[in-house]
Amino acid sequence: MKKIAVIITRGGYNNLLQACEWIALAAESGVEVSAYFRDEAAGRMSQIKIQELTMSADYRGCEAAVRDLLRQEGKSDLSKLLRNAKESGNVKLSACQDSLRYFDVKPEDLIPELDEVQTAEAFWKEAVLDADQVMTF
Repeated sequence: MKKIAVIITRGGYNNLLQACEWIALAAESGVEVSAYFRDEAAGRMSQIKIQELTMSADYRGCEAAVRDLLRQEGKSDLSKLLRNAKESGNVKLSACQDSLRYFDVKPEDLIPELDEVQTAEAFWKEAVLDADQVMTF
C-alpha cells in the first residue's frame, strides 16, 4: 500500500477544502494517509473555527457567491468531509501541538475527527520518513 503524508498549514477555507478533497481521493484509492494540521490550519481545527467559511484574500469580492456554491455542493462542512474520508479508507489526522498553543486552542476544543495532537518531530518520524509522497497545502 502506498503512503502519503499531507501537511496543511494555510487556514483559509478554500485551502482546507482542497486538502480535505485530496485526502479523501487518496483514501478512496487505497492509499494510507497521514495528515498534519499546523500553523493557521491547526488553529482552524476547533469545533467553532472549522465552521467559519473564511476565504483567502484572492476570493475577495466573490466570497458570498463561493460560500453559496459550497453549501449547494455539500462542501461547507469540513468536519463531515474529514469524517467521510476516514470512513472511506486508512486516514489518520493530527494537529500540531505547538500551533494549537499559539492559537490558544485546547485539545478538548478540537473536532472529534482528529486522532491526536503531536509534535512536528513525531509526525516527521511517524509519517514523513516512510511516505511515498508528501503533499503540502
